Amino acid sequence: MSRSLRAMFFSLPLALPLLVSAGAVQAQQAFGYDEAERQQELLGVWYEIRESNAQKGDPAAMFDVGMANYSGRGTAVDHDQAVRWFARAADADHAGAHYYLGYLFATGKGAAADADRSREHYTRAAELGHADAQYWLGSHLANGEQDPVAGLEWLTRAADQGLPAAQYYVGLLHENGQGTTRDAAAAARWYTAAAEQGYRHAQIGLGRLHQNGRGVERDLVQAHVWYSLAQDEERIASLEARMNNRDLVTAKGRLEEQNAAIQAASAR
Repeated sequence: MSRSLRAMFFSLPLALPLLVSAGAVQAQQAFGYDEAERQQELLGVWYEIRESNAQKGDPAAMFDVGMANYSGRGTAVDHDQAVRWFARAADADHAGAHYYLGYLFATGKGAAADADRSREHYTRAAELGHADAQYWLGSHLANGEQDPVAGLEWLTRAADQGLPAAQYYVGLLHENGQGTTRDAAAAARWYTAAAEQGYRHAQIGLGRLHQNGRGVERDLVQAHVWYSLAQDEERIASLEARMNNRDLVTAKGRLEEQNAAIQAASAR
């Protein structure tokens, strides 16, 4: 690699390669062939540096190298190598490494499929605070293993970290009284947290609660807003048959405000 290219690389934030998601084809379209080649070379340089750090025992670097081999970033896709590096990072209790090992053992990529080992890694990742792993464990306990109390506990941990899928699931368990007493007001609060992040199922659930006046005041206009954000045409049509023109105009205005708020939140 040329000295000038190396200097350019070190003048950029180290995290740059992790933010590059367009790929070679898109880079060629946006910048031209030379720029696409340069992006790939930068990724290769980043990989060499992270691999060197991983070899020295840095768990975060081990995880990065595992992810690079898993996704083909800066090197070829190699699930065997991904498992190897994730395992080394997991030995140092890296939560993300445990989570991806859970997935790889579940799917049989890079290692023989092993449901028990997959669960062990997902569980350890959840214990270490990995929100997606907490969601995985909670949803399996609440649904497949029929232990909604334990499932709700793990899902709530993920929901408290802002994971919208978990927030929706916690709301659903409260609405249905699974693992806890029925509490439509609590369901509405959790649905709102997920709905405001654009999570469609939560928007539908919140619309349903507003339509029926459960946990919140009955408000057909607000129900229309949430159904519209979820693009649930069937529920919208059914609701509009019961609304007057003034309510429909009000709903349109609220929809614009709510959509703007969601867009602003997602841009933060």
